[in-house]
Amino acid sequence: MLRDMFVPHSLPENSNNLGINDGAPRALPQDAILALFSPTIPSTMLASALVIGSCLLGCYFAGAMVRDMAGGRLSAQLAAALFVVWNPFVIERFLQGQWTVATAGMLLPAVAYLAAARRHGLLYVAICLCGFVPTGLVLALLTSLVFAPSHGERIRNLVASAIASLPWVLPALWVSNSSETRSDALSAALFSTRGETFLGPLASTMGLSGVWNADAIPPSRTLFSVVVGVLLCVVLLLGFKELWQVYRAVAVLTVLSLVTPPLLATGWGVDLMGFAISHVPGAGMFRDTSKFVCLAIPGFVLLIAVAVERLDPSRTAEESVGKAAGKSTGQSARATWAPRAAAAGLAVACVLTVPAFPTDVAPLKRVQMSSTWEQMANIVSGAPNGKIVLLPPGNYRTRHDRPHVDPGLKLLPGSPMDPGFLIVDGKMVDGNPASMKILSDLMSGKNTLQRNGVSWVVVDWYSISDGAAMSKALQVLNSQGIRRVLSADNYDLYRVQSPTLPRSPVQDQAPLFVGMTFYWMLMMWGLCIWLWRSVRQMQSPVRAKTEER
Repeated sequence: MLRDMFVPHSLPENSNNLGINDGAPRALPQDAILALFSPTIPSTMLASALVIGSCLLGCYFAGAMVRDMAGGRLSAQLAAALFVVWNPFVIERFLQGQWTVATAGMLLPAVAYLAAARRHGLLYVAICLCGFVPTGLVLALLTSLVFAPSHGERIRNLVASAIASLPWVLPALWVSNSSETRSDALSAALFSTRGETFLGPLASTMGLSGVWNADAIPPSRTLFSVVVGVLLCVVLLLGFKELWQVYRAVAVLTVLSLVTPPLLATGWGVDLMGFAISHVPGAGMFRDTSKFVCLAIPGFVLLIAVAVERLDPSRTAEESVGKAAGKSTGQSARATWAPRAAAAGLAVACVLTVPAFPTDVAPLKRVQMSSTWEQMANIVSGAPNGKIVLLPPGNYRTRHDRPHVDPGLKLLPGSPMDPGFLIVDGKMVDGNPASMKILSDLMSGKNTLQRNGVSWVVVDWYSISDGAAMSKALQVLNSQGIRRVLSADNYDLYRVQSPTLPRSPVQDQAPLFVGMTFYWMLMMWGLCIWLWRSVRQMQSPVRAKTEER
């Protein structure tokens, strides 16, 4: 439990987890999948398996990229594998709580290699895994299009990505209106790429950093670490010419992913992004521009191989480029101390960008939840399916100096109301109009709960810093027709009598279930293709031996 990350042992199938609330679905199919498997597989176990699996796949295919696409030796493969998991982007996204974005970043080398090698089965699986969150799917799509060797392959990857997007595209089109899929223009500046030091945003993105939230910066990442990241990027870009000669699209993507976020952080860039996210439905997905620096990871993996191999005195540049193109002109060069030293130096540089990586992510630990939440969930589940208001207004809470998503949004069954607004640098951005109207009425002393279909109100006294601001809301909660049914551990649960219940959510769930069906069909199809080809490869040597006999 930390910031955007909240993975309880079990998730109910409520409106937020299924993406059928008043706002645009933001955590699909991530939360829907965790809720679906919760009865049999604990959500914490499934999330851990996804993180570990993504880490292993990313490292393995990073090594495969170095070996098969750049002719790199084992030392370069190991340095590239380390870079995939030990970089500021992955660590900062974990500290921001965006764990599925971090896993998508680690999976990009797998997507790149599988797309280039035309291994469609595992590629579809990797795209689906990246597609746990909409941003991850966009990252996987762009990577697969750039690394695909032909237009036909690009069309295949586009179709596969479109299918993987259905779990969040269909609910967005069905449940949300166009205004709910647009964001506040003010958020463009608040979520733009930031410079960690006086060196500015470009220096941050060159080191795969630049997250908008300063609190998500690893404690060990200092000015020295930023400088090391910049120097590492400069060293790798010395091999840009070789990369350009063989993989031009990859070279372009790598450079654009580094320079575009800082450009969008300028005055005109913020204005352009603000116009886009406030007028174009779904453009708010791209307001956190620093997410897209991870598109440079596959290119950096290849550049690591170039940086190591160019120090081999027995290997010419033409030979290196030819091998990168898959046309080796001779036997692989003998191992020398210079390439090995270069690989070791690059590995050390990766470590120095976040020197205390294991310690820095210590806040990502299990936290014991209050048993009161289980009591409230049991009470709410036994009543009609009405809306649930969470007080004080806001979808984030702070307890024991740990900012985190309000547990009620994910733990309570039914329809917990997500106000949808964020407070960044003291400024409010976004907000779901319907939820905001109910909250505004309640905080001003107007009792509109019953006619708006609100069945329950939860008051979190831990998160109330200004009791005076809650005085009018408490007067409403103590009025006739509302009674307190539970008071424990600084939580109060109120029941609103005879609310006007909304329509059954069954029809709203239909788009999600249709989208999830196609999503699982794509993943299963990919697994079947991979298994079929694996079996054929194992049978080929046996057939060859039989023919020889």
